[in-house]
Amino acid sequence: MRKLLPFSALLLVFGCHQNVAVPTTKELLANRQLLADWQAKCDTGEYSHLPADQKTNMCFTTQNAVISAAEIQAGKDSQNFYDANTKRK
Repeated sequence: MRKLLPFSALLLVFGCHQNVAVPTTKELLANRQLLADWQAKCDTGEYSHLPADQKTNMCFTTQNAVISAAEIQAGKDSQNFYDANTKRK
């Protein structure tokens, strides 16, 4: 019984620890709702109060996806501006 108690306490501790699957940049760009959710978690939500090293681990791909999404949108806007000004109507 004495050997079983520390072992069960150890199982309880590891059983309560949750590993969070951080989505990749490609997954975030493919699913804009997922990107919005993770951005909210990193900016003001559950990961916003983590120490810098842990926050970087959790939010690095989100930051990359936000930057990539902004670059993609800027490219589309530039293309639309070019098309509107160069094509004959």
